[in-house]
Amino acid sequence: MTVAATTTSDATPLLNGQLIGITYHAIAAVRDRILAVTGLTFPQSVALKAVVDGLDRSDAVDRLAATLKITGSEAGGLLAALADAGLIDGARTTPTEKGETLHRGFTDEVAGLTERLYGDLPAADREIAARALAHVTARANAELATR
Repeated sequence: MTVAATTTSDATPLLNGQLIGITYHAIAAVRDRILAVTGLTFPQSVALKAVVDGLDRSDAVDRLAATLKITGSEAGGLLAALADAGLIDGARTTPTEKGETLHRGFTDEVAGLTERLYGDLPAADREIAARALAHVTARANAELATR
């Protein structure tokens, strides 16, 4: 499949929304296959990470809303689903042993994937890409705030 994108004179695609989207969907497809084994959705995995990271309920809801672009109520629903599944203690918003084990397994799989996808790319290239994506994300968030 050929990706149509604006190019430089040496035919290297320039960073644009289409290229970011295609890359995102390719990575997300692999991630979702890894997640399928756990029974978690991507939003649930983000919620579990927030709890494993030690965030209290309020901070976890804030992180989920900001990261996933969802409402606080939807974020609370993700935490409730994790509690119903026995992955977090809903009253204390702490991971259960089952939740920590599931998270650790998923994290280990993703670490391996990350190494296979990015590991041999020069650090300078990764730094430039990270800076560009951070700027685009900030601009997109600013646009979202006006709509």
